[in-house]
Amino acid sequence: MKITEKIIPINKYNRPGTAIVPEIICIHYTGQAGAGADRLALYYKNVAAGMFPGKPESWTSAQYIVGISGEVIRIIPDKEMSYAASGHNNGTIHIEVCYKKQTGEFEKASIDALHELVMSLMKKYNIPTDKVVRHYDLTGKHCPAYYVDETRWAALHDAVTAPSAASDTLYRVQVGAFSSRENAALYLDKVKAAGFSGFVVEVNKNA
Repeated sequence: MKITEKIIPINKYNRPGTAIVPEIICIHYTGQAGAGADRLALYYKNVAAGMFPGKPESWTSAQYIVGISGEVIRIIPDKEMSYAASGHNNGTIHIEVCYKKQTGEFEKASIDALHELVMSLMKKYNIPTDKVVRHYDLTGKHCPAYYVDETRWAALHDAVTAPSAASDTLYRVQVGAFSSRENAALYLDKVKAAGFSGFVVEVNKNA
């Protein structure tokens, strides 16, 4: 995988130079349909240069940007803190993903590149699949918006953490079946409390 280095300078706005030990990989979306990786990298560079004083909401960054065509740019080293999820930046590698559709759905080229990037980071830092998360999982922010939906996120999570993106075969583990959604939700709470991720799927019992 080709990674283009566009490292921004250490500054008080979005690259503090603080050392971290990578333990979590967090996936974001840019929040602006059609914005490319180069444009976002330039924006972060301008933030670093102090071009937006008095706008704390602009004091953001990420270690990586994945573009619409699958290009990958690194603007902050893996083992340095970026500012992308308030209260959850220590130990987290943040990845911003560009997109074209207003819904926020990622392009296939972006997903393929994200898969390669995530897999390499997981291997390099011994990060397990359950530590590959969304911004939404860390702070509740609707990011990446299209993948706040649990079914869509489950599919994307599989796509970027499976050993091979080439296979169309998926393997799922079902831990319960219930006649009421309330009981299913209560059991899901227990599963999550035990440290596992999961979601409720509604199916026709006669299907």
